[in-house]
Amino acid sequence: MKLGCAGCLLLAVVLTFIVALAGGFFFLSGNIFEEPHFEPVDWTRADASSARATLREVLMRDAGQSGRQDPVLLSEREINGLVVRHLAETAGLRFDPFAIKLVQGQFRLQGRTVFRSLLQGPPFAQLAPYLPASQLNRPIWITVRGHVAVQPGEPGGKAGQARVVLTEFNLGKQPVGIWPFSAVMGSAGMGLLKWPVPGTVRDIDIEDRRVVIRTR
Repeated sequence: MKLGCAGCLLLAVVLTFIVALAGGFFFLSGNIFEEPHFEPVDWTRADASSARATLREVLMRDAGQSGRQDPVLLSEREINGLVVRHLAETAGLRFDPFAIKLVQGQFRLQGRTVFRSLLQGPPFAQLAPYLPASQLNRPIWITVRGHVAVQPGEPGGKAGQARVVLTEFNLGKQPVGIWPFSAVMGSAGMGLLKWPVPGTVRDIDIEDRRVVIRTR
């Protein structure tokens, strides 16, 4: 019984520390709820369908059903539609407004969601029910910069892997480093940062206003 009580006490201390740490990070940093400068991009949600139709060519090449070797191109509009749908379907992250700008070698993603959408990893998901609804429903802006790296697989066989390499992560106007994204999002966040690609994909390059997929 004494060991049980000691365990409860230890658990209470740990939870108190976590709550204090989380509260200190999120609520004492007032800048995370301030609106940053936002540069809109012209796109519609229908652009996701156009992007998926373009990506079918990659699947056909991997299956040996297409002999084309020219780069597969996705426009900035298509990338916006594809990514915003992927974020909603994969991790329940819904943004309005939302914009991805593509410049040589990197992307910049900006969007507004609600605070509760970010609390998906332990222990934040377990603590969320005890936080005030007024805080959980507060709008919060995310600004992310990074690039995409590919570990190639084998054409027609072993799948490769693409991953997003983050170089900047801001909440509101507050730079918070890269680790908080994985910490608060948990496995859902990791699933957004890496995904399988057909083995025929050699690399994915970001150019001005487009993404270039090269195959083997």
